[in-house]
Amino acid sequence: MPRHDGNKNKFEDLKRLDLTLKNIHKNEKFLEENAEELSAHQIKDVKAQLASKKKHLEETDGTIK
Repeated sequence: MPRHDGNKNKFEDLKRLDLTLKNIHKNEKFLEENAEELSAHQIKDVKAQLASKKKHLEETDGTIK
């Protein structure tokens, strides 16, 4: 019978959070570099989505670690 590793899910969640954080930083950098090509509405939508993701990460930060 295989042994169940209770920490596996925790480590996967931490990796997922780190990847999400890296993607947020990439998106912010892309937004800064290409701001002149995007409309004001597009920039507003992207910033709102990134802020929502950051807020979620901050809320779950203490619960997983």
